[in-house]
Amino acid sequence: MKLLNRSLLHVSLALLLVLALWAVAFFFLMREAVRDSIDEGLDDQEEVITHRLKTDSALLHVRDLGLYGFAIEPAEGKEKKRYVDTLLYVPSEGEVERVRLRTGTFKYKDQFHKIQVYTSTVEEDDLVERLAIALIALYVVLLLTIVWVNNVVLRRLWKPFHAMLAQLKTFRLGTAQELPPVPTRTSEFNELHAAANGLVRRAAEAYADQRAFTANAAHELQTPLAIAINKLELLAEQGGNEEERMQALGETIAVLERLTRLNKSLLLLARIENRQFPDEREVSFAAIAKEVVEEFTDLAEHRSVALHFEASGDLVRSMDPALARTLLTNLLKNAIVHNERGGSVTVQVEQDRLTVRNTGDKPLDAARIFTRFYKETTADGGTGLGLAIARAIAELYGMKLEYRFDGGHCFMLS
Repeated sequence: MKLLNRSLLHVSLALLLVLALWAVAFFFLMREAVRDSIDEGLDDQEEVITHRLKTDSALLHVRDLGLYGFAIEPAEGKEKKRYVDTLLYVPSEGEVERVRLRTGTFKYKDQFHKIQVYTSTVEEDDLVERLAIALIALYVVLLLTIVWVNNVVLRRLWKPFHAMLAQLKTFRLGTAQELPPVPTRTSEFNELHAAANGLVRRAAEAYADQRAFTANAAHELQTPLAIAINKLELLAEQGGNEEERMQALGETIAVLERLTRLNKSLLLLARIENRQFPDEREVSFAAIAKEVVEEFTDLAEHRSVALHFEASGDLVRSMDPALARTLLTNLLKNAIVHNERGGSVTVQVEQDRLTVRNTGDKPLDAARIFTRFYKETTADGGTGLGLAIARAIAELYGMKLEYRFDGGHCFMLS
């Protein structure tokens, strides 16, 4: 069921309930008002009759209530007046009618007399019937008005929503970066359009990144596989001596190991983007940085790189400890591997900031340095995913990882 028809159904049912309750209350109020008016008329009629007695005492002998409209008979004493609804045969009408009967007493020449006066209540029944018809007509008119408003006014108001819905149904990733504008003065629809555009932009960006990532991953995986297959084919065809075969096998193993590292890096990156690291705790980057620096001491010495660690404060974040270590490991390894012989690497931890600085003579491309598979050189045999993984970990926990060149390469985490 459409939203407009569903809202119409609920409004109609609610309106029916409200009108029914209101009609019942209104009926009883009107009936009481009519009875009060009838009772006042009977009081006035009784006063007229008692006033006529001053000139016509024969009225004291009227006994036929249905024929004369009143009846008088002696009473033993004063009685309280009362009003009742009853049935009475009326000779003038020739039938039994519903009447309102007033019974009371009056004193005439030191003698109490009982007097009964009635009036027909057929008009009251007609009034109630007309009232019911009027209420039914009111409900029908209100329902028709709601239907008209629902189908004319509300459809026009919801037109921008249906336009946006049609745009979302026909939208295809890769064809556009945002939805066409929908003219409307309704603020909620403008907010919905803005939110939908934001979602579309993010989806388009993710789609573009995924396409680039898929193409790069396919290329990066294809290269080592092709090299390994080529080495094995040459080994199978040429044979050669033991030393040549061992060299070929060693090169093949190295290629396959690089493929394994690439596969692990891709899996780690996918897990990071899918937020598959629920374990979070307070992590001290100063403590982890000190441990990582000690672990890379041998590698730094092997490459003739001086390694320094300074801590004047601490950067503490709630995150997965393993990811924190991976982030620092990738930054430090990148600084050592992409360094010159005799250079230096400094890891500095300050209050709410960590900096990894290494020597260099020219700046890197800051716009592409964190891009997946981007490498300034392939001499180190890396996967090109180290800095991309570091940036993904930082963004996962709301941190910023930036690069700048100030006479040396500087990576800042905050």
